[in-house]
Amino acid sequence: MKLSLKMLIGTFAVIGVVSTGAIVATPVLAQSQETDVATAEAKAKVTPVQAMKAAEGKVGGKAAMAIFEFDEGHWIYGVVVVKDKKLMEVDVDPITGKAGDSEAVNPEDEGKEFQQELAKLIK
Repeated sequence: MKLSLKMLIGTFAVIGVVSTGAIVATPVLAQSQETDVATAEAKAKVTPVQAMKAAEGKVGGKAAMAIFEFDEGHWIYGVVVVKDKKLMEVDVDPITGKAGDSEAVNPEDEGKEFQQELAKLIK
């Protein structure tokens, strides 16, 4: 979940508000040098909403968004969960739906990381 190999995938669009009130984001335009996003999306058996539920089950709290991203050599959903007024990011496998690693994150660092990835897209 560190920036080292993490690549946010292009421009994101809000696709809906789920019954819990969480916002779900998925890529609408994507390009990765490591692998083809269209192929990865076709293999994904888990929806963003299902990934959010898996993340909530792993750490508790309420999922705020799910981002389909290339992280450390494979595709995952990076799900941000709010718990006790703190943010956690949980990796969810898009094929199995299993919640994996999680870490505490903060809005400032997540915002900087997102801004850097967007800047790469327009270079």
